[in-house]
Parts: sequence; C-alpha cells; structure tokens
Amino acid sequence: MDDNTKKFCENYCVNIVNDTERHARYHPPRFFTDPERADIVRKDVTEYQTEKLLTIKIPESRFNTLVEMEKRFFNNSPHSQGYTDMFEMLMAKEREESHFRMTNESVQKAYEQYSMMLYLSGYHRKI
Repeated sequence: MDDNTKKFCENYCVNIVNDTERHARYHPPRFFTDPERADIVRKDVTEYQTEKLLTIKIPESRFNTLVEMEKRFFNNSPHSQGYTDMFEMLMAKEREESHFRMTNESVQKAYEQYSMMLYLSGYHRKI
C-alpha cells in the first residue's frame, strides 16, 4: 500500500479487511481517438481490465463524509443516471484544464492571477 492510500485510510478510519479478490471493469471501444483519422475505432485498447477488489471497514460517519463529498461534485450532473468513476472524471477535468492553460497564453495568465488572488486571500492548496 502506498503512502497516499495509507494517509487516506488514516483520515477516514478505513481498515482493509481483504485484498485477495479481483474485479473486472469493461472499457467500451473509444471513438475518434486515432490521431490521423477520426473515423477509426481503435481496437488496441484493453476492453476488460482487472484490478484488486478491496473489502473494507469504515465508520458510518466517515462513509457519510465521502457520500457528501460526492454529492457536492455531482449535484447537477448526469452521474446519477449511470456508473461514473468520480476520480477518473476529476483527473480528466484536471488534465483538460492543464491542456487549455498550456495551449492558450491568456488562459494561463488568468489562471496565475486567480491563483495569486486565492493565495492572497489566505487559501493555500495542500499538496
């Protein structure tokens, strides 16, 4: 278990009971991902992927905290209509925003000004 997982487990009083089982996740074919032709569906991506399945114990209050956090992130989104991996969605959003900052100088300057205003107002991002 890496340090981030250990820290998460400590913060939310999570106890991993069992980690010997596997979970299969289906990944549908991805359209419009070939860099040269938009009409090609790539078949070189894995359609099924397995990962470790964790059985955990978590106090109800900590579980409710996680539920509340998810509710804040997905209050008005189509997440409630089907399965969405919250963390994959957040990371995709972070990568997209980073791409816009790197490819557009005015967006980068606005982001730097916004970050400076947050810092001056007392907000310090904990990384």
